[in-house]
Amino acid sequence: MSMSSDWQGDRIMSELNIEWLKLSELQVEPKNPKKHDIEKIMFSIERFGFINPFIKNYETGKLLAGHGRKQALELMIKKGLSMPNYLKEEDGEWVVPVVSGVNIKSEKDAMAYLIADNRLVELGGWNTAELIEAIEVIQQETPDLEDIGFDDLELDMLYSDSDDPITIESELTEKEITEDNIYFDLMFEDEDQQATFYRFLDYLKQKYSGDTIAERLNNHISDMMTDG
Repeated sequence: MSMSSDWQGDRIMSELNIEWLKLSELQVEPKNPKKHDIEKIMFSIERFGFINPFIKNYETGKLLAGHGRKQALELMIKKGLSMPNYLKEEDGEWVVPVVSGVNIKSEKDAMAYLIADNRLVELGGWNTAELIEAIEVIQQETPDLEDIGFDDLELDMLYSDSDDPITIESELTEKEITEDNIYFDLMFEDEDQQATFYRFLDYLKQKYSGDTIAERLNNHISDMMTDG
């Protein structure tokens, strides 16, 4: 029997709906391995409202999705900020939308879903050129991009493959747009690691010639292998 069919047989089929629960009533999964940038989530909720409901496993009563959003809402309350759009208030407490009808009986399957819900988004990556073009359009109206999850260092990283801002119309040919490229997401454990990486990019730009960071990095690796 496949893993998929095992999981199908280990849950109770029911209809999905939205119900409203007090924020304080939500139980988190204490073993959730995902870390969150709570302030950036908070900035996004402030701008767009709370439009992504929680998902609760009604078998265990614990969240399957929404741990970071819960912390962000709690931070907003702690800071005395206004209740975001699309939430309700009851007895002085914020009431939040929760997807009901999800019943996963196995704790291992519940943890598997929690991990997959986060990991599969990470694996998607970005089309860097189109991302930069979209960000530049957004910046015409709002220069602060914290509420969509980007800070100045991350923007510098996006632009690091070109000395000038990348736009599809002016710098990418039709062939370059349609050809298969490989994209990678870099994740740092802290700001020191991120700062070190940017210093390394500056070093590559100063020491090696090339049209892109990738080409300069390749030249650097070739030198290191030759020296070895």
